[in-house]
Amino acid sequence: MLKLSVSSMDTYSKCPKKYHYRYIEKPDIEESKWNFTEFGSCAHRILELFHIEVLNTNPKEDLYPSIMKECFKSGVKEFDINILEEPTWTPDGDKPGILYLREIIQDYLDHIRSDGMPDVIANEMPFSFKVDGNSIVRGYIDRVDRIGPGEYRVLDYKTSKNEKYLTEFQLLVYAEALNRKFGDVEVVHGSFMLLKHKCKTKDFIFKRSDLERCQKLLVKKASYIESDDTWVKKPTFLCNWCDYKAICQESWAD
Repeated sequence: MLKLSVSSMDTYSKCPKKYHYRYIEKPDIEESKWNFTEFGSCAHRILELFHIEVLNTNPKEDLYPSIMKECFKSGVKEFDINILEEPTWTPDGDKPGILYLREIIQDYLDHIRSDGMPDVIANEMPFSFKVDGNSIVRGYIDRVDRIGPGEYRVLDYKTSKNEKYLTEFQLLVYAEALNRKFGDVEVVHGSFMLLKHKCKTKDFIFKRSDLERCQKLLVKKASYIESDDTWVKKPTFLCNWCDYKAICQESWAD
């Protein structure tokens, strides 16, 4: 059974060789911890803890800051503080990651106060569904909101510099995951929330016809990956940050 995710399919499209190393060959190497990935994971965890607490306790709005403060403390403890203290990119220049993390969490609170608390029904929602007889797609959705009957929002938090590399595919897969889970889906609003840009969002709207398109696209992608036996390298500047750089370079002489 071929097990896919949005991340693995993205890896394959960028470099089939890297996909082969990460998901098939799995060489015994230690994957690097980068500041930007640790920063992003920590921000995700803090917001997850916050919404879980709000969902479970239904507090008054004036308690949100104190709840977020405790979630911040708990979330940071789960990560490498030395890496979080390293400088990270911000629109105003590099800042220590832990300090900037406080800023974007405050921005998120301000966003909630301004727009109101959404009807969050799931955080880090796991999903798994079959694409065809030989493939399944698995993953997690950062946040799922109910908007109305048959209408939902899937939201993915991003701590990247800009939105130009964000495409609909990830959110489209999430929309299909909701369709498989709830069955009553008519419209899904998909949003990337750019935490480093005052919680600005990049939005899409998916209807039934889009979900049908997604199903066909996933079958096509699964077929490409399943039939590949060459795993061609696609060298780019991203190779400089690839965990498999050393062994991949060794294979160039083959």
